[in-house]
Amino acid sequence: MIPPRPEDPFLPRMVGYEIQRVPSYRAVKAYTCPGCPQTVPAGQGHVVVWPVGMVEDRRHWHLHCWRLAVRRGRVA
Repeated sequence: MIPPRPEDPFLPRMVGYEIQRVPSYRAVKAYTCPGCPQTVPAGQGHVVVWPVGMVEDRRHWHLHCWRLAVRRGRVA
């Protein structure tokens, strides 16, 4: 059994959402950030965010864009 990862204290959190950091070496595809809608290119570290219990709804965000969304208190 794999132990759970400790929470990253540097990632901003929002109630109702899970967040996971994607390091640059694991970023193998390009995605469209829902925060800005610019490309998160392959090879760029970013975060993946999804509503609690709905991992199929995960979205790939620039970390800066996610920080702004948390500061605003809303995802959309």
